[in-house]
Amino acid sequence: MVCPVACPVACDGACNAACDAACDGVWSVTGSVTRSRRRVEPLTLLIGVSMTIGYGTLYYPFAILGPEIARAQGWSNSFVFGVFSVALLTSAVTASMVGRAMDRFGARPVMVAGSCLAALTLFNLSLVQSMAGFAIAMLAIEVSARMVQYETGFAALTAIHGRSARRPIAHITLVAGFASTVFWPLIHWLLGFMDWRGVLLILAAINLLVALPIHALIPPGPSRRRAPVSGAEPGPEDGAVLAYQANRDPGLLTPAGRMPAFLLLSIAFAGGSFLMSAVHTSFFLLLDAMGRTAALAALAGAIIGPMQVAARVIEMLTGERVASSVVGLISSATLFLGIVLLAAGLWVDGDLIVIVFALSFGIGQGLNFIARAILPARLFGTDGYGAMTGNLATIRLFAMAGAPVCTAMTLAHFGIGATFVLLVVMAVISVAASWALCLIETRANRERPLIPAG
Repeated sequence: MVCPVACPVACDGACNAACDAACDGVWSVTGSVTRSRRRVEPLTLLIGVSMTIGYGTLYYPFAILGPEIARAQGWSNSFVFGVFSVALLTSAVTASMVGRAMDRFGARPVMVAGSCLAALTLFNLSLVQSMAGFAIAMLAIEVSARMVQYETGFAALTAIHGRSARRPIAHITLVAGFASTVFWPLIHWLLGFMDWRGVLLILAAINLLVALPIHALIPPGPSRRRAPVSGAEPGPEDGAVLAYQANRDPGLLTPAGRMPAFLLLSIAFAGGSFLMSAVHTSFFLLLDAMGRTAALAALAGAIIGPMQVAARVIEMLTGERVASSVVGLISSATLFLGIVLLAAGLWVDGDLIVIVFALSFGIGQGLNFIARAILPARLFGTDGYGAMTGNLATIRLFAMAGAPVCTAMTLAHFGIGATFVLLVVMAVISVAASWALCLIETRANRERPLIPAG
């Protein structure tokens, strides 16, 4: 039999007993490497479901529940959404800590704890009566969100699949892309026969009864696995460790070249998150200032979601034939094109220009999440992936939290023209950083064969 993987045991291409044991570990933990690249593994789909729950219960609900909470408690909408923005900003500080915990303990304990904390914090929010209690509950919810959303899911798949994680990552973003599609109608339906407190209890139960068992199925992190004993016959558990070692990717960059790449990644990802956050929170205000109807804004918003899913399907089908940095560049470029098209609506009459904006922006948004997952692993490797993505998330979340305030203030004090200038400048900066990352990856690919092994 020919060894189906890049076998970590010296077998000269023909599987001996030791190789069989090691390969059994590979097959039992990750499935056949060849086959796993061609099919969707059940665990990957389940993680996609848990990511859908993470966003559907801890991020998207507040667009609907926020006004309900404000009305029921007699608070202003500005207070409720202001607290949400501050909580999002504060969670940026915890992102790097969660990333380091992922590297140290593995994905399973972090994500299991995150599901428990999410259920607890949603339950706590359902009981609040005061403004101070609401603020504290929202801060706790954002901490739990960092433990069960994309960055942790990406880190889990990278630990499981190593250099082969790109396709599974595309799979979970494809599933989780329907979070708002599933949970917004669900929440609207629940509000038909219960108040916002009851809805929060349902969301807490979903985390406890659905997401928690899924996260408990995730294999232990490599740091928790016993290393194979030298000279002993490898068993299935040893094979799991050897499988992880075989799938490790040291990354393209040498230590000397990593800081410039990190800075460029920070700029590119922060710019993209700024644009998406600004559009998500201020889109109706922007179109109103342009003299367009709320119905057109709703239609454009409905187009963005399917387009981001379509972009992820294309990425899933093309796989590794497209360089990771090119995915990032396409994302930044289509976000930029979308903003330019929307700005052109100041001079171009008709609804078509806004619809085309939604098509382009949706593609950029869909690819942005994938680029955030695969590009750090490609450049920096799979070791320390959690800490790296956590540090990048900290910077990105600061930009994401600041975007609504910057956009609203610019629109209120300087007008729609100045607002589009702000958004276009941010888009240009993101494209420039993404282009520089393409050059870095191309050069590193060219130089990599020249680096001596070991």
